[in-house]
Amino acid sequence: MENKKKLIALVIGIILIILVGGLVFYLTSHLTKTTICKGKLDMITTEEVEVISSDEKVKETKTQVTYDYSDYVSDMYPISYYKDYIKNSNKFYKDINGVKASLKVKGNKVIYTVDIQYDSDYMKDLVEAELVSTNGSYKDIEYISLQDTLKNQENAGLTCKEK
Repeated sequence: MENKKKLIALVIGIILIILVGGLVFYLTSHLTKTTICKGKLDMITTEEVEVISSDEKVKETKTQVTYDYSDYVSDMYPISYYKDYIKNSNKFYKDINGVKASLKVKGNKVIYTVDIQYDSDYMKDLVEAELVSTNGSYKDIEYISLQDTLKNQENAGLTCKEK
């Protein structure tokens, strides 16, 4: 009788552990995850993209492109020359809902950052700025696919790893 009670208690304990584990797995599968994609694009350019997602849907990207002009800065071509060059040759995403962009100088490097929120409220602006593409209307976009985003980053020469 005593052994039977112990066996029943053990079985109930195992079932509870399995149920709690399943519940924790279910609840955490919906949490935010971060994937970092980075790489050297050419002799002076490195890029790092932080992709923040939930349920395989991209919520936000934080991109930092660093241009290292250490071998090129001189009296004739100061770092401000290269900063202006970057600002004029790239689309500088200012005044777009859901986008924060900045350009700063750190030593002989120009650092260009772009943070994008992929909220449905911003989708029209993101499509118009060509930050998101669609074959139809911006209204047709339900979410940005994490899988497609990571594939695009890897096709651009970056290596992606979950943080």
